[in-house]
Amino acid sequence: MALIPTMDNSICLIENSTDNRLVVNENAQKILAQITQPLVVVSIVGPYRTGKSYLLNKLSGRQKGVFSVDSTIKANTKGIWMWCMPHPIKCDHTLVLLDTEGLGDPGKGDKDNDCMIMSLAMLMSSAVIYNSSGVINQDALEKVNSTLNVYIEIVHKASVQKMKAQSQEDKDNMAPLFVWVIRDFTLKSDLDGHSVTADEYLENCLKNVPVKTPRGQRQNEIRRTIRAHFPKRKCFYFGFPSGDKELLRSMSQVPESDLVPEFVRKAEDFCKFILQEVSAKRLREDRIMTGSDLSQLLKSYVDSVTKCDIAHLERSMSNMTLEKNQSSIRRSTESYENKMKAQQFNTEEEFQRLHESLLEEALREFEKNYVPHEKSQAEYLHQLEKDLKEKRGELWKICEDFSQKKCEDLLKKLKCDIDQALKENKYHVSGGYDAFVKDKDNAIKMYNEQTDKGVKAQEFFKKLSDYLEGIGNTIPKTVQAAKKRKQLKKGDSQDCDQLSDYFQDYQLPAGRFNRLLIQLFGYIGHGKSSFVNSCVYTLSCGKFQDLAGEGISNGGKTMERRVYELTNTISIVDNRGFAMLGNAEAWEIYAQLCNFAPFNEKVKWNKSFQERNDGLIRKMMESKTPDLIVPVFVCSSEHNLSDAESSSIKMFLRKAHQLTGIQPFVVLTKGRKDSELRTKFAQMGIENVLPIENYIISDHFSDRHKHLKFLNFLKDILQAVDFHLKEIDNFETQRYECMSFLMQTANNI
Repeated sequence: MALIPTMDNSICLIENSTDNRLVVNENAQKILAQITQPLVVVSIVGPYRTGKSYLLNKLSGRQKGVFSVDSTIKANTKGIWMWCMPHPIKCDHTLVLLDTEGLGDPGKGDKDNDCMIMSLAMLMSSAVIYNSSGVINQDALEKVNSTLNVYIEIVHKASVQKMKAQSQEDKDNMAPLFVWVIRDFTLKSDLDGHSVTADEYLENCLKNVPVKTPRGQRQNEIRRTIRAHFPKRKCFYFGFPSGDKELLRSMSQVPESDLVPEFVRKAEDFCKFILQEVSAKRLREDRIMTGSDLSQLLKSYVDSVTKCDIAHLERSMSNMTLEKNQSSIRRSTESYENKMKAQQFNTEEEFQRLHESLLEEALREFEKNYVPHEKSQAEYLHQLEKDLKEKRGELWKICEDFSQKKCEDLLKKLKCDIDQALKENKYHVSGGYDAFVKDKDNAIKMYNEQTDKGVKAQEFFKKLSDYLEGIGNTIPKTVQAAKKRKQLKKGDSQDCDQLSDYFQDYQLPAGRFNRLLIQLFGYIGHGKSSFVNSCVYTLSCGKFQDLAGEGISNGGKTMERRVYELTNTISIVDNRGFAMLGNAEAWEIYAQLCNFAPFNEKVKWNKSFQERNDGLIRKMMESKTPDLIVPVFVCSSEHNLSDAESSSIKMFLRKAHQLTGIQPFVVLTKGRKDSELRTKFAQMGIENVLPIENYIISDHFSDRHKHLKFLNFLKDILQAVDFHLKEIDNFETQRYECMSFLMQTANNI
């Protein structure tokens, strides 16, 4: 809601100087200029000393009043005085009360000045209250008419100035409501023996009478003039407020309880009518006047009534309307610019979409706020659209320049890292292409992760891609890059075919590793061989085969470390089971996990120090590309793991993680989901624990749910490997560290 300046007292709006010149009070004008709400302007005019100020004070609702009331015969109000307040009934409107200098003051003796004051009040007001005493007779009508001459001339010239016909309805809507208040009314309100209302009394007084004399015709002309210029009329009459003449001299200080009740009731009815029925002041057709409008037009109103310069008033109203429409265009342009600047854009399409949306929004908003003017709405809309398109060009240039600078700086930094690697001959060596692919992917990742690159992002991404592609084409591909693998999508974890394809397509980085080995180890007879059979069966899409050989219930058949191919890249390794995980058994499995143990030879748990040392040196001398190994501990879910076993296995799994870089997986065979073992392994920090029921010779019928379990387990292994490959820096350093650990440990067994 717009704020209304606080007023402690009424203020003179139009000063009536000693030489009867009307002058606008600048302080009052400034108060009006701050009010952006529609104005309901109520002015009161009439003969002096008839109690005009009393009625306005009642309308103000303030007990002490806001306009000066005197008890002498001397006119108290000079010029036009103003009081502004929030309208008591109409939300977001301001009520302006205007108290005018009394007409017919013998001390002034200037009838023209009276006409100008009354005309000025009529031009500014939504409603004009004409306050008189006695009755409405021919003398009263002539007094009203005599003060209308200037107003009538202004209205006539304004109609001609517009050079177009106004409908009678438009004229009636713009004319102020005329309220005739008759004070000290003592007659009976009846006509021809019938009781009549105050409104009927007024209309009867304004009716033409059948006369033929020039004087009678003149009187009828006066009635027609009043009816024509005040199409909306209302009448109130008040009796004497009190029979006590002394009390009447100080009515502003008299409590209502001391006044005649009928007078008080009439005053309440009067205030209720004015507040409820009087609308906001209209300037023309559909234009409502605000406080700032009245502030701008005050000087023109005064010139119009003092000089009858209607052309100046029309120019002022036209200029004011022009400024309001231009101001709407400026606000729309500023709003458009602020909203465009507040948004981040990645493409010109995004920029254009928002521009078009805000353009439509601005045009719709202007159509709502357009004030009728000589310049058509279409012309203003064309101007607004042109201004916004020009602003679009400016903002697009800013977006381009900002994005250009940001993308150039980012591209320069990324190219610098690649150029440095070229200088160091990092790429033009064996395995260099793989290093380049890694650096290229990292550069693209860094580019994509950089936020707010702006509208040039795609253009510069193309430059980066072309730059990297050019370098890639110059690097001798001594080792083939890793094949593009199938990427799993959401939902594929429930699709056997998609998981199988993902596993079959998997490739290790070329040149770094020979193959991926899923290394099994665990207790004797806990289902390692059956697990191997199950994995092969799940991926083969063929018949079940007992490739690894099922163990017997009280022992194990497997004595050698054997490799079974799952794909051309991935194999699974069965292993001899142990009765207990002692230092000797742990060392042998450590050697297997570190690529220092042979295949297809009997696994001996109790080797001599010399055997262990010779085996390490022999494997160290080999120049074969190493295998990437994933440790998998297999244990029956029915096994009761003692505290001592839990402690040794926990230490062993932690060390296996350190040696391989991959956290061990645990398979709980015989698939009991509620197995206490699952909880124990979770407490050891093992994240990947799979309870599963192996396919066995006696129960190998294909089961989709069981297939999915094996396939998702294998998928999790590949994802763990992918994560490890991103982290590993230097395999040779890791290999020497493993050998050092094994030699030191072998010496302590």
